[in-house]
Amino acid sequence: YDSIAPHWHGTRYKAWPRVQAFIDGLPRHSVVADIGCGNGKNMPACDSVGFAIGSDFSVKLLEICRERKFEVFAADCTAVPLRTGAFDAALSIAVLHHLSTRERRIAAIAEAKRVLCIGGRMLFYAWAKEQTSGRSGHVFESADVFVPWHLKMEGEVDLTAIKETLPASGSVDEEKNALVFDRYCHVYEEGELPSLFEAVEGLTIVECYYDTGNWCVIAERTS
Repeated sequence: YDSIAPHWHGTRYKAWPRVQAFIDGLPRHSVVADIGCGNGKNMPACDSVGFAIGSDFSVKLLEICRERKFEVFAADCTAVPLRTGAFDAALSIAVLHHLSTRERRIAAIAEAKRVLCIGGRMLFYAWAKEQTSGRSGHVFESADVFVPWHLKMEGEVDLTAIKETLPASGSVDEEKNALVFDRYCHVYEEGELPSLFEAVEGLTIVECYYDTGNWCVIAERTS
């Protein structure tokens, strides 16, 4: 994501409607942890109910957040340096599908639960394997896939020279005059996402739903 941050930023600019609805339903003066905030697209939505603090693994995306005057810091979503029980809500939007093991996915959910106060709620979105009504256009043959991001180059570029500096996840598509970066994704089948929440003690699932190519869970910290 550091390699594609500016291009990715140009395609994500505001909270999705049902994420906005979750935020709008929070109590006034809520403090929200946006874990895996990316370019901060969900953070302005929190201004109407309270205040958001964001974290992400990509420093380049965080630099975009800082340019937008958001309060953010770098962190792994399974070990976030935030005080236990200090937040009224937590967001994890399009993050969990980048974690490669069930153990890390459960750890990320448990960490979001940890920072919530009793009665606080979290919203998780993760890519669905079933993309019948999704916007991505992807057809997933298996649950664990690499999804390419094409970064088109403008004008004449020495792709051979660039190829030597690319990270392991990058390649060159000379026909499209583009750099290609593969992103690991684990896409979720129906029922799989809530099963992860059931593995975390002290959480109650409030709602599960499908939204434009994502499986989604709202859960509440009960203990």
